[in-house]
Amino acid sequence: ADASADDVAAAFAAATLAQPAWAELAVEQRAKCLEQLAEQLETAQAELQALLLLEAGKTLPDAHAELREAVDYCRWYAQQARSLFAARLHLSGVVGESNQLYWRGRGVFVCISPWNFPLAIFVGQIVAALVAGNVVLAKPSRATSLIASRVVELAQQAGMPADVLHLLPGSGAALSDALLQHPALSGVVFTGSAEVAKHIQRQLAARDGAIVPLIAETSGLNAMIADSSAHLEQLVNDVLTSAFNSAGQRCSALRVLCLQDDIADSAIDML
Repeated sequence: ADASADDVAAAFAAATLAQPAWAELAVEQRAKCLEQLAEQLETAQAELQALLLLEAGKTLPDAHAELREAVDYCRWYAQQARSLFAARLHLSGVVGESNQLYWRGRGVFVCISPWNFPLAIFVGQIVAALVAGNVVLAKPSRATSLIASRVVELAQQAGMPADVLHLLPGSGAALSDALLQHPALSGVVFTGSAEVAKHIQRQLAARDGAIVPLIAETSGLNAMIADSSAHLEQLVNDVLTSAFNSAGQRCSALRVLCLQDDIADSAIDML
């Protein structure tokens, strides 16, 4: 099912209405929602790993690692929210949790996640925005929308209000334009190619009014440097793991291998 421009407008309207009440919740309550989502993810781990294998083509070890990462995101952001809020209360001289001034959120965030980590990155984006008091319109990769849909169901089971987190699956310029040009947009989180990130940046820059923040994680050109002290068997194993795990489809994958002349020929032969 592809979201339409009308779906986007309806989601923005519902999310905008829901944001003040969500932002008024104490940080502790939002953090607990994230921790309850972590528990839901762990309870559904067999189902989620199966979806990662079937929909995303993951191997079982990669699926297990990605599930653990998604759980870690929930718990880490929950703890970060508690720590940061406590620190700001201390700096402002306010005692207790009655002052929510710093944690009312910006408003409606659009989170655009990729197909290569459809569980971990999808979860990481949305929970970071949510725990800070924002509401989220999530657009996962069209190739992995079943995983995203299941996560949203689990989030609601964890106590997340339905109008706080909206799922807008689909692809195409029309959907992106509707999301990025809506006047209620308060921020964008994107993981994907540098080319698409620049396109989003240009669209946001063309908007009237205040600048909308863009948090973008894009493709990398990662190098490994090995000198003559390297153990060749370990080096070759690490090179293959970094370059070809997930078929190389991750931003942290090794792209350039730099070898000291003394070991270059032997390492290349072993590779």
